[in-house]
Amino acid sequence: MTLNDTHIMTNQQPCIILCTTNSYESAMKITQSLLNNRLAACVSLLPEIISLYLWEEKITQNKEILLLIKTMQTNQIKLFEMIKEIHPYTVPELIRLDQNQVEDNYLQWLINSIK
Repeated sequence: MTLNDTHIMTNQQPCIILCTTNSYESAMKITQSLLNNRLAACVSLLPEIISLYLWEEKITQNKEILLLIKTMQTNQIKLFEMIKEIHPYTVPELIRLDQNQVEDNYLQWLINSIK
């Protein structure tokens, strides 16, 4: 890992968006939409995680799929909007993790893969 000057010079800050959904079909629909619109360079699916959370004053437990969406901060608003349009949840999980250190070659690939 290296601290990159590339993303500072190009104003391209890489990030990972976390998003969970309830089915493989939903995960694939979200993934394909993001990739087809070049809002993400890569989406990794982590199947069958178990989430416990408070919903309507009750503890709820569900199997979910976690999407790790690799993108740039400049895409966050459009990416969030697209996911909200097609996501089956009333309140989808959309969390941005900022990356301060990214290997140079991976960062360049990420930048080249997105609009």
